Amino acid sequence: MPVQQMLDQAHRLPSIPKLVQELLQALDDPHADAGRIAAKLQLDQALTAKVLRLANSSFYGGTRKVSSVNDAVVLLGVDALRTMVAAGGVVAAFDAPDGFDLRAFWRRSFMVAGLCRWLVRRGRLRGLSAETAFTAGLLHDVGRLLMHTIEPERMREADAAVAAGASRGDAEQMILGYTSVEIGGALAQHWHFPDVLCAAVVDQPAPMAARVPNEYAGVVHVARACHLLLIGQQPLERLFGGAAAPVASWLELDAETLAPHWDEAAGLGQDIDALLA
Repeated sequence: MPVQQMLDQAHRLPSIPKLVQELLQALDDPHADAGRIAAKLQLDQALTAKVLRLANSSFYGGTRKVSSVNDAVVLLGVDALRTMVAAGGVVAAFDAPDGFDLRAFWRRSFMVAGLCRWLVRRGRLRGLSAETAFTAGLLHDVGRLLMHTIEPERMREADAAVAAGASRGDAEQMILGYTSVEIGGALAQHWHFPDVLCAAVVDQPAPMAARVPNEYAGVVHVARACHLLLIGQQPLERLFGGAAAPVASWLELDAETLAPHWDEAAGLGQDIDALLA
């Protein structure tokens, strides 16, 4: 099923809850105040609880007890709150496909997202938003989840080819005729995410070769490599001798700047359950 054909069947696509869409619109309004946003948040008990958990978590560096939604909104700030609301909406949009470990998928996606934020902050990537990078990381593999939902048999075939040594892009193109990053970018467009995020999803496999080089795609590319190092309990220095090294160099990331904070990166997963609960 070609990408456009899939998008034409919009009724089959996962949708973001209406309240989440309204919140994202409110957060994009430069005149919106914390009280108005907090009032809208409190219409959803699950979302309210998630905001409070996040405000009190080390994920956002919380150092004091936050008990009111208003205080949480002020503490997190518009950018971080937009990220959390978008994350909640994306997670809520999907049910688990048969035989697909949805929780493991989201844990990996949130780890990559956290590493994207970490790279922007610790790598001193001026001009990039840490929260936009986080959202790009969160969305980076959402196309694969959608394909497992709509084309489960052929995606299992593609997964088997990847397990046998094929690259994911080649396996998906050969078996399905399109790739999960193409679908992910199209889905992000369907959800009306900014063009820079849609491009970050599509261009992540080869960010320097994109028609318009996309630094957020580069951050996702490097964050995925960092995640593999963490899984293998490898030192960060290996990043700069591996396949992601050219992109890291392009982003002017270096071991001297990042290595002192590698333990911090390894601890990013401890509050992921606050986002997934």
